[in-house]
Amino acid sequence: MKRNNYPTVNYIGNKEKVTDWIIDSLPISEGVVLDLFCGGCSVSYSLKEKGFTVIANDALYSNYVLAKAIIENSHDVIQISDYENIKIKDSDIEKKYELIKDIFGNKIYFDYEVRELAYLSLVAKKLNDYKNYMFLALLRRAMIRKIPYSRMNVKWEEIQKLRDEVYSYAKYGRYRHYHNIPFLEHIEKNMDEYNSSVFDNGHSCIAFNLDGLDCINKISNKIDLIYMDPPYPSTMNKYEDFYGAYDKLIDKKTKIKTDLTNKLTFLDNFKKIVKACIGKTTYIAISLNNKCYPGMEQLIDYINPYILNYEIKTREHVYKVTNKENKHSNYEILLICKMKEELMK
Repeated sequence: MKRNNYPTVNYIGNKEKVTDWIIDSLPISEGVVLDLFCGGCSVSYSLKEKGFTVIANDALYSNYVLAKAIIENSHDVIQISDYENIKIKDSDIEKKYELIKDIFGNKIYFDYEVRELAYLSLVAKKLNDYKNYMFLALLRRAMIRKIPYSRMNVKWEEIQKLRDEVYSYAKYGRYRHYHNIPFLEHIEKNMDEYNSSVFDNGHSCIAFNLDGLDCINKISNKIDLIYMDPPYPSTMNKYEDFYGAYDKLIDKKTKIKTDLTNKLTFLDNFKKIVKACIGKTTYIAISLNNKCYPGMEQLIDYINPYILNYEIKTREHVYKVTNKENKHSNYEILLICKMKEELMK
């Protein structure tokens, strides 16, 4: 079984640096785990490496394609020969370009790049099964790599400024030429890394593209643990803004219905999710940090009616934003709860 081949995904909020600690802290060492908000899939991937049966879920399609490619997929890789001879009609490219130009053109990418995006999105449709998801995961990586700060809601004026390599070097001592190479060049440059991330852990892992609450309700057989790292209101949590344009490129709509980004509604909505876990899982494990809202005590108070007991584990963790360390003292928290079997009447 391959180990430590998690690919570079450029995902804000990724738990890659603390995944081993998270999984070693869990009350189970085998079984079925649902990663309810899988995001960049770092926790799902580490769970898969350590032999768990993994269910990876995310409401954003951009994250779902990654989960399909490196969590659910256990064998299929992609080569240049799989797509290099695919022919797309110029008229189809023009039609797709017209559909997406107002989303991307001179807003996220330069207009000439939008035509390449149109073409590549149509190429992806010609690929079957997991080769399709591998290509889409690589396209996702390429799209994020070409944007300063790795998110799609940066102002166009700032994007243009930082993609000017002369300005970038004068200001930051870096040319950042990778912002200006074609999408396809990024795809082919990262292909070996993504192919190397594919492995079979002997279990049937699966990916879902569902709202968090809908995903729990979909579970028919009781599972061992549900891991949750929700988009807390106090964090950089605008994931639909950061990556949602990708979903529009391939004609997908976000599946978010249970909003966890709003400070006024977070606790009530999160309480609904935890309540839905009764009878579906033995444990839940919740990641947060000491700067989060809500705080750990408030979170426990809200979910207390649905749990039998809980354990708190902590670890120091330095967060970095745009390569600068957060000067505040931060530590990661893992709240592990044993669920009630049923609600008391």
